[in-house]
Amino acid sequence: STDMAQDRATATRLTTWRRPPNHETATLPVPFSTENGTSPTGEYIWHYQNTPGDTWDYTSTQHIIAADLEIDGRMRKVLMQAPKNGFFYVIDRTNGEFISAEPFTKVTWATGYDENGRPIEAEGARDKEKPWETIPSAYGAHNWHPMSYNPETGLVYIPAQGVPLVQSTDPAWELNSHKPMSTMSGMGWNLGYLFNAVAPEATPFGQLLAWDPVRQKEVWRAEYVSPWNGGTLTTAGNLVFQGTADGRFIAYNAATGEVLWQTPVGSGVVAAPATYEVDGVQYVSIAVGWGGVYGLMQRATERVGPGRVYTFRIGGTAEMPAHELSDRTTLVEGVPYDADDVAPGLGVYVSNCLFCHGVPGVNNGGAIPNLGYSDPVTLTNADAWVLQGAGIHNGMPRFDAHLSEREVEQLIAFIQGTADALRPK
Repeated sequence: STDMAQDRATATRLTTWRRPPNHETATLPVPFSTENGTSPTGEYIWHYQNTPGDTWDYTSTQHIIAADLEIDGRMRKVLMQAPKNGFFYVIDRTNGEFISAEPFTKVTWATGYDENGRPIEAEGARDKEKPWETIPSAYGAHNWHPMSYNPETGLVYIPAQGVPLVQSTDPAWELNSHKPMSTMSGMGWNLGYLFNAVAPEATPFGQLLAWDPVRQKEVWRAEYVSPWNGGTLTTAGNLVFQGTADGRFIAYNAATGEVLWQTPVGSGVVAAPATYEVDGVQYVSIAVGWGGVYGLMQRATERVGPGRVYTFRIGGTAEMPAHELSDRTTLVEGVPYDADDVAPGLGVYVSNCLFCHGVPGVNNGGAIPNLGYSDPVTLTNADAWVLQGAGIHNGMPRFDAHLSEREVEQLIAFIQGTADALRPK
């Protein structure tokens, strides 16, 4: 994988770096402070690898929280992380020693971790002979939405989620080629995979998990109607704040999970709140707006609105702004097309449009419109959008360099044909 290639390149540059045989930590023989786990020189001290040989897109770029925890009768200076792969990690930050890792949600790629901090991979976890549905998917059990830690409750508050995805090897894939049905190849992607050619068995979910990092156990949870909920904020006042994909801003009791207060905010929330004090008054602010890789194609609110920053305080009296109902509710109808163009239109769509606009009429359109719910005028003028750059100011690229007017006709046939097929259902 790219991550491992970067590791090898780093090892080549740092000639004094020693890789242990089991590859779980690395150390340098240079002085550093074990009191705070930092080096005054910037030298490479240690590393721990969550997912060796990653082939599932389980990045470990998610938030890392430093804390002092009493574990097995002694205080440990630790780092805590809940990356995409579904395990919650506690690592000694002074030397990289593995302490524990336990799944905070359903995991199928590994059964656990051994005493050396190595994952115990499940049988068939790397089998790519037939379509596979690994849990968590590449969307992650926890993505970039921040988690938070409350030293009073001793709990970490994780925006956990499940986004089902079935992958299969793309037999037609060639490097830097633009081929019908090769996923997003027209946009220069080199994935080599097809997605959801077989329907997933899992169902999507979103949760707020209160996690005990010492016992490595869930203490309470809040269930949501959708994945991709906002980051969390916890305060000394025993509160947890979170915005949700279904357009709410909620305050929970940090110890019990009881909902203490909530308000509608019109659009889905992916950001984390912030709290601050001015002249003795505490405020909580939240940036409300919908997006991100999942939010491009899906949404969980009926209402839409521009991105806004909301600020709340006890006793606030400002009126909430109005929100409009989404008009993306009626499948497009009446655009003429040749039925023989639907199948080739599918190939063009998968290789150029899928990851932004989703499946027509199946996805409902998030930050980017789902074309199955287009106005008929949009489809009949598709050449203006696709070939002439009518949407460049909104981030829609032009495709005239590699799509023809004939292929645009096929795209229209696929979109309208799919809407027609879905309408009776």
